[in-house]
Formats: sequence, structure tokens, C-alpha cells
Amino acid sequence: MRRHQVLRSAFFILLCLSVATVTTGAAAEDPAPDPAQAEATPTPEGEAAAEPVAEELPPLDCKPAELLDKIDAWSVDCVAMWLENLGFAELRGAFTGNKVDGPSLKGLTMEKLADDYGVSDEAQRKKIYYNLKDVLRKDTSSGNTNHYSQMLMWCLPILGLYKWLTLKYDKQIARATKRYKKWQEARNPPKPVEPVVYADGTNEWISGVNRDVAGGTGLPKKKEKKAEKKDKTPKKTPKAD
Repeated sequence: MRRHQVLRSAFFILLCLSVATVTTGAAAEDPAPDPAQAEATPTPEGEAAAEPVAEELPPLDCKPAELLDKIDAWSVDCVAMWLENLGFAELRGAFTGNKVDGPSLKGLTMEKLADDYGVSDEAQRKKIYYNLKDVLRKDTSSGNTNHYSQMLMWCLPILGLYKWLTLKYDKQIARATKRYKKWQEARNPPKPVEPVVYADGTNEWISGVNRDVAGGTGLPKKKEKKAEKKDKTPKKTPKAD
């Protein structure tokens, strides 16, 4: 009995020693965190706070209506607004720093966009370049039918074809024109001519009608008055010799 108690006590002591050894090893492997290091370790909130805030750009001194003027009248701010309208607000600082105004913008090329302004994407370079060409085409009106010389070049073949057709089919065109006029006259007959009405209620059509009735002479009024005057004037009798 006594032997069992000794063995039990020895086993308990060994168990306590093993537990103490394991606890000491774990503490050595995981040292306590250094407070300074804990403060230096960035947290997600700290990372969000450390991100640089986008600097708000100053407003541009250019009205949208000014972009409708010719490109020679564009200021530096108008060029920056034009870039923002195209969706390239990030190029505003570079163009403003180089003081690119309207006349300077006319010399922009695909190579300058890639070398001087860092626009590496070819699709973006083409978008800027071809929009610039559209603005220049609008200012000069060249390259479309709004230009007077090109309008004349378009109209000359049509005028020549019209002249050739009229000379070749002159008789046919004349007959067709007469038929068309007759058809228009039959469709819309002309209104009858209204007679001129005089102050006494008569008109030029019935003037002098039935004048011989009731002592009338059948003559117009003016001639009738003249005839009455002649009748009233005394006739001179010839003197006797």
C-alpha cells in the first residue's frame, strides 16, 4: 500500500515537471510583443489614412461656349477643358504646365503625345489626335461639301448632265410641258375677269346698253352730253345780202 502511494507521488511530480517545461518553451518561442513595434505596425485603418488625398484642381477660366470659337482663340484653360471633355483630365496638368493654348495645340502629333505627355495607349492617342483634326476641319470647313469650291466640283457634273439631256430631248420636254400646263388649267381653271364697276353702279360691260329707250341716244354718257350741248347751242342764220 505504501509502495503504491510512493509511485503515485512520483508520477504526479513528473507530470508537474513536464507541464512546467512545456509552458516555459512556449513562452520562449512566443515572446511578448514590443510596444514600439506594435505602434509601428500599420493597421488597415492606418493604411487608409496614409493614402494621399487627391488634390483638388482650381476651376478653369473658360466657358463651354468658348470652345465653339475657332481654335486660334482658345486659351490654356480652354485646352484643358477640351481635354477634360474628352475624358483625359489627368493630362490637364501637363498641358497647363507647358502653356499649350489653341495655336500651340494645332501642332500636336501622335509622337508628341507618346514622348512628351506619356500617353502610351495607342487608342487614347488616336482619340485625342482625331478629335483635334475634327476641330480643325470645322474651323476651315475643308474636307466636306460645305466648302464652296468642293460644292462647285460636285455640281458641275450634274449641271453638264442636265444640259445634255435638255438639248437631246428638247422636243419631248416641250410637249410634256404643254401637256402639264393643260392638265393644270383643267384642274384649276382661271377665275373669270370681274368687270370694273363705276360710281353710278354701272360697269364697263353694260355701259350704253338700252340708252335709246325713253329718249336715250344709245351713246355713252360723255358722247351723249356732247350731243346735248350741240343741240342747245343756237344755230347762226346766214345774213341776207
